[in-house]
Amino acid sequence: MFAFEEEYRFALGLVKEAARLFIPAYNTHKNVEEKETSADLVTETDKAIEELISKSVKEKYPQHGFIGEETVSANGTVVFEDKPTWIVDPIDGTMNFVHRFPNSCIVIGFTVNKTPEFGVIYNPILDQLYTGRRGYGAQLNGFPLSVTGETRLARALLITEMGGWHDPDVVATKARNIAAVCTEPDACHGVRMQGSAALNICAVASGAADGYWESGMHIWDMAAAICVLKEAGGVVVSPKSGEDFSLLKRRIVAASSVELATVLQSKVQHVEYKSD
Repeated sequence: MFAFEEEYRFALGLVKEAARLFIPAYNTHKNVEEKETSADLVTETDKAIEELISKSVKEKYPQHGFIGEETVSANGTVVFEDKPTWIVDPIDGTMNFVHRFPNSCIVIGFTVNKTPEFGVIYNPILDQLYTGRRGYGAQLNGFPLSVTGETRLARALLITEMGGWHDPDVVATKARNIAAVCTEPDACHGVRMQGSAALNICAVASGAADGYWESGMHIWDMAAAICVLKEAGGVVVSPKSGEDFSLLKRRIVAASSVELATVLQSKVQHVEYKSD
């Protein structure tokens, strides 16, 4: 049996409970605040969902660690330790949520010794539940997931994001990266932007896309989805060649094969952000 089955089942219940806050708010007027930039948004629903999950976890598992996006935004500190830790994004894709673009999700990751043990990602609008348990595979609504295994850039559908940072140099670097993978020879099939890092990684896990790269996301965007991707046979590396991937470094290449990950590393230039 999976060593953390109890915690996993608890997380499944939490995302469904959180969805009862998410769904009614989706089509209503939202009180929106800006955080670091004009495109870095938070709503009352983000805060309410994180409070629900945080309170529930701390009551049931008081010795566990907890990292939540809105908690960190308020105090500016990520404390990532070896002890069992819940890593939560109450709404990944808040911009989509605000605009009623149906690609946002509730994210719960669980790590032990800084290793993701399970991930639960739920898009309540499309009723898509992605799950992964280390050593026990990945699923979408109960059906097994598997990456495509694509190795060639010229046959790959890719995902990236421009992100919420509008600094001209950052925008220019990210635009050059898109051009690099879309230019002959070996141009990819196309590049998509969906507005949710967790769902982007899950798209690779499900075989809907072959690769994804981005700089600027946070530990709560990646921890849960990385577990899903790896359990589906995918690969995670740093876009910075020679650097080991870290959940705290705020950059990722997620791919359906080692070969494609290596090609993306050689094509895209990472953007330096302050680590979590």
